[in-house]
Amino acid sequence: MNLATFQKRISKSLVFFISAFFLFNGITSCQFYRNTASHYNAYFLAEERFNEVYKNTYLQQKSDFNNVLAVLPPIDSVSMGGFKGELDYVVEKASLPIQRHPESDWTDDSYLLIGKARLHQADYRNAINSFKYLNGNSNELDIRHASLIWLMRSFIESGNLDQASFTMDYISKEGDKFSEENIRDFYLASAHYYRTVNDFDKTAAYLELALPYVKNKTQKARYHFILGQIYQNKAKEGIDDKTINVKKNDRKSYENYQASIKAHPDYEMVFNAQLNASQVAGTSAEDVKQAQKYFEKLLKDQKNEEYKDRIYYEMAGFAQKRGKTEEAINLLQESLNQPSDNSAQRAYTYVRMGELYYADSKYAKANSYYDSALSISTEEMRNYDEIAARGEILGQFFKQYDILEKADTKINLSKMSQEELVKYFEKQIAEEKAQIDKEAAAAEKAAKSGNLVKQGTTNPFANTSNPAQTWYFYNDQAVRQGKNTFVRVWKNRPLEDNWRRSNKINSSIDNTVDPTATTADSRTDQENLYATVAGVEERLKEVPKTIEEISLLEQKVQVALFELGKVYHYQLKENSNARATFERLINDFPANSNTAEVLFLLRKICLEDKTLEKCDVASYEKDLQEYYPESTFAKLISDPDYLEEAAVNDTIVTSLYKESYELYLAKNYEKAIEKLDTIQNEYPQNSYNAKIELLRIMSASHIESLPVYVEKLTTFVTKYEGSKEQEYAKKLLEVADKKLKESPVQKPDNEQDKNIGG
Repeated sequence: MNLATFQKRISKSLVFFISAFFLFNGITSCQFYRNTASHYNAYFLAEERFNEVYKNTYLQQKSDFNNVLAVLPPIDSVSMGGFKGELDYVVEKASLPIQRHPESDWTDDSYLLIGKARLHQADYRNAINSFKYLNGNSNELDIRHASLIWLMRSFIESGNLDQASFTMDYISKEGDKFSEENIRDFYLASAHYYRTVNDFDKTAAYLELALPYVKNKTQKARYHFILGQIYQNKAKEGIDDKTINVKKNDRKSYENYQASIKAHPDYEMVFNAQLNASQVAGTSAEDVKQAQKYFEKLLKDQKNEEYKDRIYYEMAGFAQKRGKTEEAINLLQESLNQPSDNSAQRAYTYVRMGELYYADSKYAKANSYYDSALSISTEEMRNYDEIAARGEILGQFFKQYDILEKADTKINLSKMSQEELVKYFEKQIAEEKAQIDKEAAAAEKAAKSGNLVKQGTTNPFANTSNPAQTWYFYNDQAVRQGKNTFVRVWKNRPLEDNWRRSNKINSSIDNTVDPTATTADSRTDQENLYATVAGVEERLKEVPKTIEEISLLEQKVQVALFELGKVYHYQLKENSNARATFERLINDFPANSNTAEVLFLLRKICLEDKTLEKCDVASYEKDLQEYYPESTFAKLISDPDYLEEAAVNDTIVTSLYKESYELYLAKNYEKAIEKLDTIQNEYPQNSYNAKIELLRIMSASHIESLPVYVEKLTTFVTKYEGSKEQEYAKKLLEVADKKLKESPVQKPDNEQDKNIGG
């Protein structure tokens, strides 16, 4: 090969390699450009903005320190409404790499970021779709894992807890290795799930797993605080559950509260951590001394001025832990006396006060505090459902208790002489005036010190006879108290504009005041203060005087005793009080309509509660079978299978009754009567008797005379007192009476209401 040929070949090879080099570098440069443009332009801006929003959701979330805190901030349209602009920006910027550089390495990251933003906008459907798409299509393992974790979070926030649980199980079975970031997020999402369903043992377990991976001090402080709360509550459960190690849980609680404090969170969390840490102290004399010293230090600290209600609340909890109930009640009252806008704390104080009175069987007082708590609380309150349920039970109790107490008082007053009544009412009036003086003095002191009453600080013993009366001017006692307070503080003033201006007040100051005029003014102010107190004559008018009035009160007493006994037995589980209440009912009113059921319940109470003395089961059974042999309750004693047989009979009767009613609608009255008679003869004991009898009367009305129809309806109304059928029969009787007066011989042309067939 000559030199010229060799040089030519070398030249071609160099051209080829140079071309290939530039071609390869050109392709690589394009990918590098796409990645750089995607990452450091739009995606970077979107990620920075989202991280800022995510940080703010932690900082701005409201924390109820009386309840176990949420692990992760709640995501809903209300809480995230203020971030709408920022999240729209995130979606807009994160969409650009997908649109302009779909082949870049940051496309999947952009989809993930859009999904997170959609979730924080409470756009659950689109967020879920984004995460599902990534899980099915991404080639990056970390992205797939992250999408599954955020998918789980989306299900939790949207309330789809079954799907959240399924996704959590699916993630936990993934064989591929997770990054530390995804491990942390999975553990936190799992803890968040279990906190949402109130499984606190598993919440604690996952938080313990997550903490080694948490670097952010604010978050670390929060998770330690939550663990402190969970272990503290667990220790409290150990008072009744001896399988729980109280000391161990108290120690773990204390350690976590201290760890939370060391992470330097905001002052409110430090304060609550310190306060709760003092609660898990022991009950030895030295421990008590140290705790009380610490509480006093907190009360003296000016920074805690707005938290005094909470401090007294926790002091009451510590007293309760040591069995000092009276001390706890006094401290809770002190908590309520603190001027505060924290209605959530006030609600918890009311509940704890109610719990203490409930445990002491002082149900009337307990009802007042539960009622006050429920009036200012929300469903987010700890144990809200249990509190609402107990509040409802106590409401039922207090309703009957109040009726009974007032009726008994009036009946007792009716037995007094005129002289005795006057003395009784004079003493009552003096006590009411003394109470007004006490309230007014307290209000004047509060007004002068600037501690004006905040919303939600109503007296739990205010008039609660009508729960609907929540508006101030519907509450007579609240209006009276406000009027009295005004008169005491501002004196008796004419109705005019600008009455409170300083120059008006100053103009009334005169160094040459007439002492006689001052005394007269004071006397007038005092009279105005007691303006709402009824006098003796007014009260005397309320005393029942006729037999009819007393009879009506006795009927109220009978109903109240019966209902109160059932509340004692079924809801409050107070068999001793239930027995005493029922015994009074059958002793004072032996012929009342509920005696058979009361005897049956007394027998039931004696059989269930062996601690009751002189509880004669045989005596109750004898009276029931002797005086009420045809009652359902007597049959239940003689035949234990009676209810089961009655249920079978009711099924048959239901079918036959419907057939009878169809015959009636078809105007085949004689056939309807025949079938109804068959039901009554073959199945006399059934729950349809009232319906059957009324339908028979209605059917016969088309065959018999109008006076006979009126007579049968009148008997029916008396026989089935208080039933739905009675109300309907009354309407029929009213129409029939009117027609009978118009034409005594005319048969009624009945247009019967089809509701009787229901």
